[in-house]
Amino acid sequence: MNYLTLLEVADMLAELLSFEDITAGTIDGSLSETIGVYQRGEFVPRECIGTAPSYEIAKLRLLVRWGKNPTTAEAKAAELAGLVQALRDMPTGSHIIKFADVKAVRAIGKDEKGVCEYTVDADVIYSERNE
Repeated sequence: MNYLTLLEVADMLAELLSFEDITAGTIDGSLSETIGVYQRGEFVPRECIGTAPSYEIAKLRLLVRWGKNPTTAEAKAAELAGLVQALRDMPTGSHIIKFADVKAVRAIGKDEKGVCEYTVDADVIYSERNE
């Protein structure tokens, strides 16, 4: 199975939010409004007994850095969580996101520049596109 990449998720979110400062596996710390897409924990491919798997789960963490106002940052994190939770049959570059389940939204404080940071954790169930 070809696994869902962080870049696919970042590109999809950038398109859905009409916001280009979404990156995969890193963020630009010089920006006060940016979103980073990361793995949540180590990657472990699912093992199936019998036939090849048709669905996989990507455990993602989205880092939301959004200005110096905590209320505004919280609203952006909630918006992103709602968007992810509503994903159903959403195509990406090589996959289809069948379903997403937001596990947690957390305030993690401010960075050294005073930019507010939140994380959004989600499990994304996906399959390969057969086109």
